[in-house]
Amino acid sequence: MAIKRKLSETELFCWNYVQDNLAKISQMTISKVAQEAHVSISTVNRTLNKVGYDGYSDFKHSIKNSKTYPINGFSSEVNEAFRKNETEITRTINQLSVEEIESAIRLINRHENITLIAMGLSSNVSREMMAKLQLFNKRCTRYDDPEYMKYHAAKMNSHDLIIAISISGETPELLETVAIAKARGAKILSLTANPSSALASNADVSISAYKSKVRELDFGLDVASRIPLQIVNRILIDAYAIYKQNATIRENQ
Repeated sequence: MAIKRKLSETELFCWNYVQDNLAKISQMTISKVAQEAHVSISTVNRTLNKVGYDGYSDFKHSIKNSKTYPINGFSSEVNEAFRKNETEITRTINQLSVEEIESAIRLINRHENITLIAMGLSSNVSREMMAKLQLFNKRCTRYDDPEYMKYHAAKMNSHDLIIAISISGETPELLETVAIAKARGAKILSLTANPSSALASNADVSISAYKSKVRELDFGLDVASRIPLQIVNRILIDAYAIYKQNATIRENQ
């Protein structure tokens, strides 16, 4: 299935309904889906075409052929964990758009000075991304300390790119750093699981992952899975490598 083209607000609403109701979609007609999602039949078909399916029948067929749960031998709680991780991976991939990925690639390509900022477990994503970007001879650094972030942001200019990584998109220290850098002329690329977050809104380009609504274990700490951000990281860097190798990055857009 291809990376989807940009969905309209109505199409995104339709796609979210479909993804949230996969268990019963295989037994529903397209008319019933349209009725329950409060959209037209043509919107359902157009949404699925943009996501990469040939139509509703093709989508239903793919659901029936996909792995089903429960998996024998595991408890219902473990099977729920399987479903959660699969959902985060598949929905993250499905909601990526060509426009967002290509815009991010162009930002990375035209900037030699790249700074990654992240906190908590998201720092692991930034660490991996930095290591890979350095293989392309990018001058790449990363910070997870708020004071260092703000200090270096105050010295940036139009030659700098900040890649801000946050599962919530609302980390105050990252937002403050982004504001300082933007005021200095730096460009901002955000990776977040909250497309309506302040971080996404303040970025020049934002790529959104999907975060499952299934409850995390409550330790009183930030232990939310970063799998969705890791998926975005891998796809973005792999796509950048392919575009560089094939010399197909279009800087005039």
